[in-house]
Amino acid sequence: MGDALRAVRRQLGTPAPSVLERVRTLWPEVAGAVLAAHSEPLHLRAGVLRIRVDDQAWAGQFRYLTDTVVAALDAAVPGAAIRELSVTAGPSGPTPGTAGGADPDPWSDEGGEPA
Repeated sequence: MGDALRAVRRQLGTPAPSVLERVRTLWPEVAGAVLAAHSEPLHLRAGVLRIRVDDQAWAGQFRYLTDTVVAALDAAVPGAAIRELSVTAGPSGPTPGTAGGADPDPWSDEGGEPA
């Protein structure tokens, strides 16, 4: 069953959760301290990294710096195969799907690695 779930995940373009965790860990280094302080990588699917920023002005910065950030991600986490950024503005909140959090996002790959 676990092999089948991993195969489906690959077909959908969703990497192993450890890839997104590595992106999150290296985020301050990749995005720079100032951008990282105002942003958070949320999900990774089919080469698109979805990022939440705390204000629309920071979304504009990411649009301007997309090529630079994608290149830095490719160098830092080559297995992530990130080719595009999708930026959404809104305040940080509880993790989706947790008590007090919003409904899970359909982009989510937060479910963990199948057994």
